[in-house]
Amino acid sequence: MVKIEDLYSMKGKICVVTGGSTGLGSYMAEGFLAAGAARVYITARSENTLQAKAAELTGMCDGECIAIAGDLATLDGVAALSTTLHDKEDHIDVLVNNAGIGTGGYFEQLSVDDWDRTMDLNLRSPLFLTQALLDLLKQNASHDDPARVVFISSVAASEVFKHVMAYSTSKKGLEHMTPQLALALCDDHILVNSIAPGRFYSEMTRGAWEDPEDESFKQSLLRIPAHRYGGLEDMAGVAVMLCSRAGSYFTGEVLNLDGGHRLRH
Repeated sequence: MVKIEDLYSMKGKICVVTGGSTGLGSYMAEGFLAAGAARVYITARSENTLQAKAAELTGMCDGECIAIAGDLATLDGVAALSTTLHDKEDHIDVLVNNAGIGTGGYFEQLSVDDWDRTMDLNLRSPLFLTQALLDLLKQNASHDDPARVVFISSVAASEVFKHVMAYSTSKKGLEHMTPQLALALCDDHILVNSIAPGRFYSEMTRGAWEDPEDESFKQSLLRIPAHRYGGLEDMAGVAVMLCSRAGSYFTGEVLNLDGGHRLRH
């Protein structure tokens, strides 16, 4: 008989969540710990915010949340995170590439710097961080218990928003990379998937939802078929599913987590 608590268990797992101090990253980190993960490493640039979130999550769960401050926008930052994790662990079970930048602006105002910053953090760094941690991901992965790599994309990848050209292009590249890496790593027992969130309560979208009485916010809820923004349980639930036994037959997929947002846009 199937035991649901075992199906969605992450007992003893070692996880890494980049961009884990706020928003979607913190939701996933909390979900992993609530599901039994032994250690969840979270990264971000703001050390104070990061340390506060790590202490908060550690206090809520049996597992430990560990902060590693750093800037993944550069390959030096990627290498530094890889070195730290190699010093601390002999393997990792889950890597969530969540750190990113939500670059806005229209084509006429798009600068080379904006384009490069967006591609570096949203597309280049996730790829090369996965490569840098590949030996740790392979170390404990098996046919019965694969390791997981999860990329965080966006509904912007499958829709056309003229004011976020750099951002949406970077996320589209991430989604195209997902099945390529899934195929490349399948013989190493590593499953690779992406989650494409829609409207969520996060720091990136704070300007849109901070005033619940704002008319533009109310109108945005009407356009979303679920008539709400996503929150902690929505993001944590899908991340835990993908990274537990429940999701071990998914690889190379992009899961749209958007309340039906793309159906009306």
